[in-house]
Amino acid sequence: MNTLDQEQLQTILREIDSRLSQGILPVHNGHLQDVSQKEETLEYLLLMKKEGLISGDLITKGANSTPYRMTNIRLTYLGIRVLRS
Repeated sequence: MNTLDQEQLQTILREIDSRLSQGILPVHNGHLQDVSQKEETLEYLLLMKKEGLISGDLITKGANSTPYRMTNIRLTYLGIRVLRS
């Protein structure tokens, strides 16, 4: 997880957890716009999904399947452990 800024990672995980605790479903990257810039947030979410910290559905657009949005974001067991540490 060296490619992720740990402070930003914790902030995003806390925000996801907060939204889930409030019963806001489905959580998507639009809910996380206050945390960082839109493009940066999606990039972080993609890296966090690759690292196994979150799960979610990636929505792409265009012929080259450019990542556009992530929805149904949930914390994995590993993500919860990292958040609590």
